[in-house]
Amino acid sequence: MRLKFISILAALAALPVASPAVAQQAYPNKPIRLMVAYAPGGSADIMARLLSEPLGRTLGTTVIVENKPGGAGIVGTEACARAPADGYTICFGSTTTHSILPFLHGGKLPFDPLKDFTALTLVGTQPNVIAVNPTIPANTMPELIAWAKANPGAGYATAGIGTSNHLIGAYLNKELGLDISHVPYRSGGLATGAAVAGEVPIVIDQISTVLPFLTSGKLKAIAVTSPKRSQLLPEIPSITESVLPSIKFDSYQALFAPAGLPPELVHKLNDAIRKALSDPEIRKRHLELGIELVLNSSEDFTAWLRETSPRWQELVTLSGAKVE
Repeated sequence: MRLKFISILAALAALPVASPAVAQQAYPNKPIRLMVAYAPGGSADIMARLLSEPLGRTLGTTVIVENKPGGAGIVGTEACARAPADGYTICFGSTTTHSILPFLHGGKLPFDPLKDFTALTLVGTQPNVIAVNPTIPANTMPELIAWAKANPGAGYATAGIGTSNHLIGAYLNKELGLDISHVPYRSGGLATGAAVAGEVPIVIDQISTVLPFLTSGKLKAIAVTSPKRSQLLPEIPSITESVLPSIKFDSYQALFAPAGLPPELVHKLNDAIRKALSDPEIRKRHLELGIELVLNSSEDFTAWLRETSPRWQELVTLSGAKVE
């Protein structure tokens, strides 16, 4: 019996032992959650569903989109931050969740947008559009500025207090000496509809929301607030061309993971996301949403977030917006 026991131990000792490196190569070996902090149907949800199938195919697993709305994006974003940093939970973040809400809530959010996340990649940017009801006698930004100065208190509609649209209007007031009044609505669709109906003369909203009304002639586009012209509206000038050369107000969508994700998984996910979104048809679908894909490295995206954070803080302070 003793000889038999010794022979068993010797056989076990001869078996190969899986090293941490070998174990890591097994990733992923179960489904990945792709969390969206908003209800189904919005741009982040559509982008998540466009990404999930090709990303799963690239990684050799299933990617499940999980919507977790609430608190203007706070609930789902916090859930992502609190998940294990094992590569099996990633999430969409945006200008709102990672650049505006932290300052809008005065540092009282249940997560830190930089410290509690691993920035995977900036997926893409979406310009905001300054548009007017066709009855407004302005076709260019200088003409709109002149009209606004002759009509102090004229309203501009947005998707709500503290949105990037609201902050742009506050910035225009300060930089151009205007007195346009913020008229917040519960969504971009309602804000755009108010401008179409003539309830408010000006609307500032994302290009995907405004574009159908520009195409139909129910609104006039005056300028896009991004540093360059949009591929969807190439004939409409950027506000940087003649009015505010330094303005940089693209909205963005991005992918994050919980803080502490191992570097090898960061790079594997980044590579897989790039490959998944390289298909021309998927790129076309994003452009139809107004999203111009960027897809940078984790390191570059992290540096970009740190660089742009003070600008958003300044804009929130300038607007006077605050959520207690």
